[in-house]
Amino acid sequence: MIASRAAGCAAGRRWLIKGGSASWQGRLHHVCDAGDERALKTLPRLFPANGIAGSEMGGFLVHGPSRRFSTVPDDANARTKSSQCPLSGRSLSSDAAAAASATTSTFPNDDVTAKNSKGNQPELTKVPSMPVFGSFFVAVPFIGDRLSTFMGIPIITAGNAYEFYPEMRRRYGDFYALDIPGIGSGPRGTCVVLNDPAEMIKVVRQEGSHPRGGVESLFPFQSWMRSRGMAAAGKGDDPGFMGRGDTWRRLRTFLQTDLLSPQAARGYVPGVAEAAAIASRGANSYQENLNDFFNYAAFDMFTSVFFGQLTRTADPEAPTSAEDDEFCRVAVESLNLLIAQLMDKTQLPLHKMGVETEAYRKYVEAQDAVNRIAREKISRFTERHEAGELDEFEKASYLARAIDRLKADDCAVTAEEFEDICVLLLNASVDTTSTFMCWMAVHLAVNPAAQEELYEEIRAHVDGSGGAFTAESLAKKRSPYLHAALRESHRLTPVHPTTMTKSNSAGAITVHGREFPKDSVFTFDQFSLGMDPDVVDDPQEFRPERWLPESLEAAKGTPMEVLDHPFYRDPFSQGARRCPGSRVAVNETLAFLARLVYDWRIEAPEGVETYRDVKYEQQTLLMPQLPQLKFVPRPRNT
Repeated sequence: MIASRAAGCAAGRRWLIKGGSASWQGRLHHVCDAGDERALKTLPRLFPANGIAGSEMGGFLVHGPSRRFSTVPDDANARTKSSQCPLSGRSLSSDAAAAASATTSTFPNDDVTAKNSKGNQPELTKVPSMPVFGSFFVAVPFIGDRLSTFMGIPIITAGNAYEFYPEMRRRYGDFYALDIPGIGSGPRGTCVVLNDPAEMIKVVRQEGSHPRGGVESLFPFQSWMRSRGMAAAGKGDDPGFMGRGDTWRRLRTFLQTDLLSPQAARGYVPGVAEAAAIASRGANSYQENLNDFFNYAAFDMFTSVFFGQLTRTADPEAPTSAEDDEFCRVAVESLNLLIAQLMDKTQLPLHKMGVETEAYRKYVEAQDAVNRIAREKISRFTERHEAGELDEFEKASYLARAIDRLKADDCAVTAEEFEDICVLLLNASVDTTSTFMCWMAVHLAVNPAAQEELYEEIRAHVDGSGGAFTAESLAKKRSPYLHAALRESHRLTPVHPTTMTKSNSAGAITVHGREFPKDSVFTFDQFSLGMDPDVVDDPQEFRPERWLPESLEAAKGTPMEVLDHPFYRDPFSQGARRCPGSRVAVNETLAFLARLVYDWRIEAPEGVETYRDVKYEQQTLLMPQLPQLKFVPRPRNT
């Protein structure tokens, strides 16, 4: 081990750098907040070969390119950062400024920068990073904001993802790599960000038969499953359903049957439409917390699919069970607590050291409640199924069909595994769909002309069919404006800018002319290009007309044409790890929003002029904090 101490500042604080020769394990013990010049001048001499960033040990401070500010020529701060202390912002002498610059000027020769075979391809830009926190300097306690600013990296918070990713693209281009420990590949967790679907599809085609999935990064969930002895968690080195091996493939195949195919998803629409009609009645009763209303509506619609039952939790006038109310609450809470641990970059190292944090204990408490309620509901349904007590609606449910498949002689899933994956499916059924619906309600409220256009389309179909919402009336061919409105909402406010993360598990791959080794990690930014004024006219405006057939035809041959690619228009990822409930979720969203607009005129409160006036935060996904929208009954209902 090497330990070197630079001169301390007047306050007695100091830099203390440690590292190992085999792998970088640098660690910041105490940081000089007064910008000590002697300390900064000393740093490059500690690692004379390449400065901190390029030593064999790697750097505790940064792995970053020498041109880290070249992509932001209009940033006035970039011209002065090299003359300021990265922590205090205090002006430095020219010698100290040069020393500080030297610590961040080297581009490490690692796998992701291996070989560029085509001169006309975009250059890969490497975002600066440090151990433990990766490229998210903002997560460093006490000094994160200053470090991020000094390194020229936009500061990400729980409520600015829609601003962060376009700014990352502006600074680093359409092809950059950042380090996300616990998610990316290699010792630093490197993840390559792509904006070109033609390049991302290469990765999808190289996933292999056992592709990487996002659930592999959910270390709190994996730990909880193992601690509860769940069969689906696998045994020994086999991570089970949370991995990518044969166990995952076997359980995933069983799970998606009767759920993912278009025919199966359409079969659930009558029940979903009825649940949506009941839920819509409660729209005007949740003024204090509309987010709860949309969570309840999502739960009601999915239980119509899963159990073939109408739970009616979104309608305050209908009798409901306390059990269902509690499940909605803890399902959302558990997922929020899970994501909070993933965002806190200190949680993974502590987890690996066997430290049980308070955040994890709270998560376990919520997850145990989800598990208990879900198993009780599944057990009661199974008993009634065995006793022949199900009604026709319940017999057509996903769970009833799954129980029948479980009994087949050739079923490859055990009863214990079956119950486990049913619990997981129920757990994920609430928060994801409700996020999509919440944003759509916001856009309609602040764009009354678009809302009325949608209402007229819906009314024409529904009134002509006696008030029924059917799979045919909700289809894109019959309701093009409904689908266009959802597509525009997804462009402006996707549930997250990066919902598709893949790995070339089958072998090495060439992307943008650059070779990447097997098991590299790539994520697709499906948001930032759609907010570029060089690609989309008035990108901040909500205009569903962009996605009508005639507009898409006119866009051919223009920069906007690429946004009609499935990777941009689909919010549920692609490939073998596509969300198994994606088609059901789309039908739920279509049915509920169509019903809501058919029943109510949605109005925004004073002070909310555009969707940008609505705050949002990273929960499971990017959930808007809904204002008190007003729901005015349509004339036929008064």
